[in-house]
Amino acid sequence: MTGRAITLGNFDGVHLGHIALLQKTQAIAQSESLSSLALSYHPNPAIVLGKKSDFTYLQTLESRIQNILSYGIQEVEILPFTTELSEMEAEDFLKEILLQKFQAKHLIIGYNHCFGKNRRGNFELLQSLSKEYDYQVSQVEPVFAGEWKISSSLIRDFLKNGDLANTKVCLGRNYKIEGKVVEGRKEGRKLGYPTANLKIPQDIVIPGIAVYACLANGRPSMTNVGTKPTFGDNTITIETHILDFDENLYGRTIQLEFVEKIREVTKFPSLDALMEQLKKDELITRKILTS
Repeated sequence: MTGRAITLGNFDGVHLGHIALLQKTQAIAQSESLSSLALSYHPNPAIVLGKKSDFTYLQTLESRIQNILSYGIQEVEILPFTTELSEMEAEDFLKEILLQKFQAKHLIIGYNHCFGKNRRGNFELLQSLSKEYDYQVSQVEPVFAGEWKISSSLIRDFLKNGDLANTKVCLGRNYKIEGKVVEGRKEGRKLGYPTANLKIPQDIVIPGIAVYACLANGRPSMTNVGTKPTFGDNTITIETHILDFDENLYGRTIQLEFVEKIREVTKFPSLDALMEQLKKDELITRKILTS
């Protein structure tokens, strides 16, 4: 195999739009006897360029790489995104990075992907230089979910509103996060519902404040994202009660898969009222996760 079929993008979340790019890249690589490579950036350009200082990712960098590889792409390269890279002329990025460093023979880009200074590197520019530098270029059109054009920013908005159904439609799977179990206030244990208090990286998107049916390392669980108003605690936390499970989880990492929103977080008039609601939450969670 000489040369590569290369696709470029941030690939945050690896949603259905990204998957279309990856599948197209893999198909071209196979038909043209090329190796396949996904070229991504980190940190996100919005952070480096000062557009979104509070930017949050849909997944960790490691998770992004693993997701990309799961679609048959042979190599993933992460370009450190810097102000110097953002100032690189598009033609220089093409020649020095895509053609010389990574030996591109076929470039596959999304409908809105741009690179280089002033975002001049786009499909039209790549097409105009393809004969001179002896490579091919293909463009992949947007993927829609109903009336919505799927994008990472759209998914972030869905998640922040607790909209797991539309998040799943756009991702093609349930949303997942990972966190380490840390010491909590143990209020749940006193109520008969011990919880694992998860510490999530600060730059990862957390679903909106609500109670959710989840899978914790594959086990059915009910998860509270947000405050604990009944206890007068306004700190936002993620606590999950794993059903039919009673082991020490401190220090362990849990992958939390969000399946369905159960209800909003509510202040109850008494602990008894809260306990009654937790019993209802458990029944609903069992029904959701066994259906």
